[in-house]
Amino acid sequence: MAVNQRDVYILPHPFGNNHGEPHPHIVLSVLEANEYENTFVAVMITSSAVTKDDLSFPINDRMFEKPLAKKDCHVRMHLVTMAFKEDIDRPKINTMKIAAFKELMEDIGDLIFDYDFQSK
Repeated sequence: MAVNQRDVYILPHPFGNNHGEPHPHIVLSVLEANEYENTFVAVMITSSAVTKDDLSFPINDRMFEKPLAKKDCHVRMHLVTMAFKEDIDRPKINTMKIAAFKELMEDIGDLIFDYDFQSK
């Protein structure tokens, strides 16, 4: 199974009070890297209103190929994690559109790494 950048999978979330609680995650890493190591880098999506802050990237249905399962969701940009393909127990649930993904990556670069991913 190919794990592509921008795909959304349900994965166990390794942080917080409920270790292993499944959450949707957006794949950040590119296919070549994902295939080479049989792992991938992803960031968590949540609908929890408690965690909306400067580290949250609001998302909506227009940013994805299909409507989201829940409304009022956001990406927790600092919760970047490495996952194994074996962690995926369900098929891909969605894919983020390119323009929205670029905006997410820009915000992750700015807020989390103090790095401008757009400059070369």
